[in-house]
Amino acid sequence: MNAKTPTLDLPTGACLTARVPERSQALLGDVVVNPYRLAPLTAVIRDGGRTVSDVHVRVLGRGERGVDIAYDVSDRSLWTYGGIPVFGLYPDYVNQVQVTYTLDGERLRERYAIYAPAVRLPVVASQTAALPQVQPIKVAPGFEQRLYLFNHLQGDIPGARAFKWNGLGGAAEWDQVGNNWIADTNGEVRWYLDIEQIHDSNRRDGLGGTMGFQQTRDGKLIWGQGQTYSKFDLLGRRVWQRNLPDKFADFSHEIRETANGTYLLRVGTSDYRRPDGKRVRSIRDHIIEVNEAGDVIDFWDLNQILDPYRGDLLGTLGKAAVQLPEGVVRQTERLANELAEGDLPFGDTPGVGTGRNWAHVNAIDYDPADDSIIVSARHQGVVKIGRDKTVKWILAASQGWPEALQAKVLKPLHSEGFDWSWTQHTAWLTGQGTLTVFDNGWGRDFAPTKLTGNYSRAVEYRIDEAQGTVEQVWAYGQERGEEWYSPVTSVVAYRPDTDTQFIYSASVGFLTAEKLTTSVLNEVRRGSQEVLVELKVHSRQPGSVGYRALVIELDKAF
Repeated sequence: MNAKTPTLDLPTGACLTARVPERSQALLGDVVVNPYRLAPLTAVIRDGGRTVSDVHVRVLGRGERGVDIAYDVSDRSLWTYGGIPVFGLYPDYVNQVQVTYTLDGERLRERYAIYAPAVRLPVVASQTAALPQVQPIKVAPGFEQRLYLFNHLQGDIPGARAFKWNGLGGAAEWDQVGNNWIADTNGEVRWYLDIEQIHDSNRRDGLGGTMGFQQTRDGKLIWGQGQTYSKFDLLGRRVWQRNLPDKFADFSHEIRETANGTYLLRVGTSDYRRPDGKRVRSIRDHIIEVNEAGDVIDFWDLNQILDPYRGDLLGTLGKAAVQLPEGVVRQTERLANELAEGDLPFGDTPGVGTGRNWAHVNAIDYDPADDSIIVSARHQGVVKIGRDKTVKWILAASQGWPEALQAKVLKPLHSEGFDWSWTQHTAWLTGQGTLTVFDNGWGRDFAPTKLTGNYSRAVEYRIDEAQGTVEQVWAYGQERGEEWYSPVTSVVAYRPDTDTQFIYSASVGFLTAEKLTTSVLNEVRRGSQEVLVELKVHSRQPGSVGYRALVIELDKAF
């Protein structure tokens, strides 16, 4: 596995302060590629029974402009993996991996030649399989070492038997194959999740799209998938993979770690009795909090907190948006859709009333300052809710809210330049006293659905909870118009390490007949319009759509 090379003076981390000769003979053990079967572009260099320390790994970039991936390895990781973890291999390529470590008081450097296999994807309904192509447009100095995880959704695997719920309805049939990979700033694939190891449409605990990827404080990845939620490390080692608690069902969109070490998940319920006596599966309208052991320690039922019959925004999105079944005409009266004649079916169908997709929660954040949650409900607005299940404020246009909630709607401090967010995704605190929201813009101003003249924005708001006011302090994207417009999905998150707003406009082109998207990733200097990073992500399969992306921090992972 070794190639003899001359001595190098490459930087190898803070632990190395002098030239170290590179050995032609490896002292350690075997190299195991894809050690846990889930992450094919990773490896472990076994320690061969030796005790090494102060380890630094550098996967050398391919070609003249290739991006090196370098990181230190903790003793914790060395003990966990029984050797040195290697992350960031190029697919279908003999990678040059430089490892520096201390053994018996001697500082050693070795180079390994490690082949990683080509990317292997499941064939989907279009009979093709290809990751989207990442095209770098701009990468400012200082951002070259960024690694981005992309979470995209694709169609079903052909031949799979659709899983059906019983007469209660539900969202289990919303089953898509996830494409989840990490790219460097050259657009090269440096990691991907082998989805066939965890997805199976024929099993209750194997169906569903992988969504809500976050990197936890200990460097692991969390996500949810249909009836399960999981925590794995970057080498694919399982920490836990659990079924949802029996009272709840149908995860999608968001799992979030709190400052208390618990996790917030967006789910529905498995059996809900409405005030009219009907029993249904509720749709995307519950948030549960679980501890590390998987126990449910609290939950928020939005049917009891908000108004499941507020349909003002839903009524503007049009038939294509709300997916009305053939022959059903949307009524204008608020409760008309509950009438027996022309009634919408229960299940994952946008419409008013518990048992339909009236809320569509797509993001959650936790505010430790007052032990509250902030919920992005696509079909309603952004809402802050206390531990006592009372609404603290509503960030949305005031139209349609019942009298009991009208007083909670925030009032803009300045009307000029201000806009609400419409069918938004993500509503997350910045840690700077503000809140960022991705304003998708579908249904803006309650206008009917239109195919042209749309725009999306990344927006930063400052909220004065005591005064009940909101101020828009920054926005980006409106001036880019249609070429940056994402009617669904997407994310904006503040990055304190670079003082940038990380943005992924994830579904550009989703409304076109071809269904081929070109998503746009940006990092924009906070408070400005200065774009420091722009990558374009070109879908190569019809129906493939971006959900989110995030920055991966290797210093937390190993």
